[in-house]
Amino acid sequence: MATKNGPPISLDRMNAVLAWWGLSGTDGAGKLDGQFKRFQVFTSDLQKAYGETYGAQMSAFLGANARIGRSLLELIQCRQPQDVIAAESSVMAAILDEAWLQMKTWLELSQRVQEYCVTMARETADEIRQQAIKAADPERSGKAL
Repeated sequence: MATKNGPPISLDRMNAVLAWWGLSGTDGAGKLDGQFKRFQVFTSDLQKAYGETYGAQMSAFLGANARIGRSLLELIQCRQPQDVIAAESSVMAAILDEAWLQMKTWLELSQRVQEYCVTMARETADEIRQQAIKAADPERSGKAL
């Protein structure tokens, strides 16, 4: 919706185009504005959640890399069999901790995305329900006459 070198088309210009098509009206423009604002909040919430998840993933990854590096240095310095087993166990513990942190982060992200989607669906359903009620009221009042 953006021109090639210019800024994106504003909501006012889009409303003007819709008015030209005969789809305008203060109620229609308000509905469109509300839908765009709701979608904008939804996408910004998703972007924030993805950014936080990325940060948590990178933090966990860098921490695991440091732990694995230290464990591998311990493995190189081992002189007895029990030291080798302890160093290998340390490497495995670091790998499993990293896997657990990644799963936890993905689980939290999926729960947040689910919450955002449910909220968006509820708001949209409420709006549709209100529109249906408004549409049904004139029909009822017309039948009563």
